[in-house]
Parts: sequence; structure tokens; C-alpha cells
Amino acid sequence: MIKSSLCKGLVALAALAALSYGAVAQAADTGGFSNTTGGDSYTATTVATLAQLKAAVAAGSHHIIVSGTIYGGATLTTLTFASTANNNTTIEGASGGKAVLENIQLKFDGELLSSGTNIQNIKISNITFYGKIADLQALPTQVYGSSDSKKTVGINYEGISLRRVSNALITHCTIYNASDDLMSVTLSSDYVTLSYNHLYFTSGWVSMNPDPVWNWVGSYTDLAGERLAMVIGANSADSYTATKKLHVTLHHNWFGPYLRGRPLFRGWVHLYSNYFDNTGAPSGTNTGSDGKSYTRQQYEALQVNPGSVVVSESNYFYYTNNSNVIGTDSSGYSYKFYERNNVYSKTTGSSVTGTTFSTSPVSYTYAVTSAAQVPSFVQAGAGPK
Repeated sequence: MIKSSLCKGLVALAALAALSYGAVAQAADTGGFSNTTGGDSYTATTVATLAQLKAAVAAGSHHIIVSGTIYGGATLTTLTFASTANNNTTIEGASGGKAVLENIQLKFDGELLSSGTNIQNIKISNITFYGKIADLQALPTQVYGSSDSKKTVGINYEGISLRRVSNALITHCTIYNASDDLMSVTLSSDYVTLSYNHLYFTSGWVSMNPDPVWNWVGSYTDLAGERLAMVIGANSADSYTATKKLHVTLHHNWFGPYLRGRPLFRGWVHLYSNYFDNTGAPSGTNTGSDGKSYTRQQYEALQVNPGSVVVSESNYFYYTNNSNVIGTDSSGYSYKFYERNNVYSKTTGSSVTGTTFSTSPVSYTYAVTSAAQVPSFVQAGAGPK
């Protein structure tokens, strides 16, 4: 389904002049937009405690290796990288796949830099991020509104946040049980590749008791239902149409199980050979701390929003509910949604079908895994090693 043509000035591909993807250069052997090396060439600092990790970040280390499990504390730890001095940074887990950051968020935040300046060349790999359920339940809930008696700090926690970051690679990471989106790419970030990651929630999160409730963005939601994978583009002003930024490639990622919604796309997104896994297909309801019932059911697997161009190929959707959904906002922007060779197995609800295409929409080299092989290939390859 296509609402309208792309904005003027996009380069049409010869075989797809009518579709006009707007092909993007910057080829990469990572299967994405850039040869991102981060700080791989810098002398590495190995950290095994929270104090050591904080010290390495404060010292401006460009290559940090995480060894073992580091706990961020019951009230969470956010490590913020907000300067161009943080350009060319790698944060990776030690080999063996056992590096864990618990209750710790990595926030690359270039939003306060001068206009047109982004943090550059960031690589995060081989780390597991997760939130401790009991700690997140114990944090005060967030309530908005002049008549509300409690206006306390909310639970706003992701594993990885990229804000005004260009040329980034997030690969072979696992992120689960975070109270906001598991990760995000926003605020005119650009040329980002997300590959071989596993984003999911546990059954313990789905059925948590107590189940805190708060007013997050104008409507009440429960923590158990805040099972969101990722967002690319924060709002309509932070979309591909508005900024000509947010070029993102997602490949060989494992989304699920137990996600309730997303990824949500407002960018120029090429996704191929990803596994959307709703195994178990949660149903029924939770009783929130307000005494009301909140559904456990997945409301979407993938959301295409106005202002985006989304090209989806050779992905596998398993037991997903409302697999492809078109979002709405008041921006008036159009969207483009194309797809080919995707598999939809045992899916439920309704799903939008993208326009079929034949010629690759990108100029970089990439290797597609056939959709039929995606579940076994991605489950074996995603996450830390």
C-alpha cells in the first residue's frame, strides 16, 4: 500500500522508477551503511566493576571491554556520551559471550551539539543488557496531570539509545526486560546498522505481579505491557521525510518472543532476514496496580509510520499478531512500504501488504538469507558470542 510518492529529489532506480526508493550510497561489508570501526584501533581498557566502567567512560576511553556481569544498582545507571570527544568509540564484551550490563543504559546523546554535528563512529557489540524486574517494579511510577497527587520519577530505561549519532554499528547484542523501548535510534541519527541482535522479554515480565501503572504519554499503561522492541525516529519532526536522516539497516536480528509491539519506523529503513518471533503468543490480561485489566496480546510486530521509507525482504514472521501496521500522526507526511519474499507463518489479526519490488533498493552489498532458513539461522547466530 502506498499513499503517495516520495519527496522530490530522490534518485529513482532504473527498474523501479515508479517506486523511487531513493538509493543510498556508502557501501559496507557489514551489510549496512558504513564501515564502522568505532574505537577498535585504540588501546583497550577492560572493566569488571561498575566503578571501573564509570571511570573508563569519565576518562574518555575509546575502547572499553566489559568482562563478566556489571550491575548498575537498584535505581539504574545511565552512562551518557554527549561530546564529539566520544567519536570513534567501541564498547564490547569480552570473547565468550558472558559480558552483561544489568540495569545499565548506554546513551549516546549528541542532541546538545551544534546544529548539523553528530557523534560519529560508534560500535557496540557482544554484550547482554537487561533490567532486573524486581528493581523496576520498585521504582516509583510516573504520573502526569495537575490533579494527580503523586508526580514522581518514572521508569525510562533502555539498553542502548542513539541520539544524534552517525555511522554506528550495534551487533551481536542481546537486550531484554527494559522498561521503555529496548533500544532507540532517534534525533537525526544516520547511517546505522543493527545486525545479529536479540531483542525480547521473558515470560516473567509478561506475568509480573505487582504490575505498576502510570501515564506515560497521555494514556495509562502497565509495566508488564511496556514490551517494546525499538523506535527509529522519535516523532514526525524526526522522520526521514522531515530530516533526510535516519538511514538504518536491520539484518539478521531476532525480535521476540514476548514483544507486545514494534519496531516502529519513521526512518529510511532496509530490513532483511530478520526473525519476528511471537512464540507463545501471550493472551489474557494482567491486573495493574490501579485494579484495571491490561491485555498481554501483541498489538503489532512492525509499524510503518508517516515520514518513513521501509523496504522489507526475506523476513520471517511467526505467530505475530497484526504483523505490519501503518501508524498515523498529524504530520501529513506520506510513507512508502515495499516488501518481497517475506514468510508469514501462523500469523493472526490484520496486516498491510507492501508493494512488491524486484531491484535492490540500496547500493551497498548485502547477503540475504532466504526467509525459510531465517528462524534457524538467526536463532543460532544472534546475540553475544
